[in-house]
Amino acid sequence: MFEIILYIVYSLINAYKSWLSMSSFNDLKVLYVEDEKFTRMLVKKLLEKEGVLVNEASNGVFGLKKFYESLPDLIITDLAMPEMDGFEMISRIREKNADLPIIITTAYREEAERVYSMINDCIFKPIIKEDLVNSIKKIFPEKH
Repeated sequence: MFEIILYIVYSLINAYKSWLSMSSFNDLKVLYVEDEKFTRMLVKKLLEKEGVLVNEASNGVFGLKKFYESLPDLIITDLAMPEMDGFEMISRIREKNADLPIIITTAYREEAERVYSMINDCIFKPIIKEDLVNSIKKIFPEKH
């Protein structure tokens, strides 16, 4: 009987350790800028399940406005967007805040090469949950 109880306690401890080691970015404020509505909705839900507080924008104009309003901890942005693309938005943000972490999402490697010096990481589309979570972990290891 003692062995069974010990085994159950051991199993519960391991389950708890596993739960603690899961990614959790509680209260991390992210501005996510993406013009594709469906992609924006999916990534927002994915981030929220990880504990992230997500503010979203559909292009660089709105992204820049929300950057000033919300003061995020991290920006995740597409590059190819209407009205103001990600390149212009990133350049303007860097004029005000050189240290704010930025992750870009793009389907085009050539696009990414244009901004490597101004960003912290790049995720190629289609966006995979593990890639996104690992990218955030690299930037915020203490939040994990």
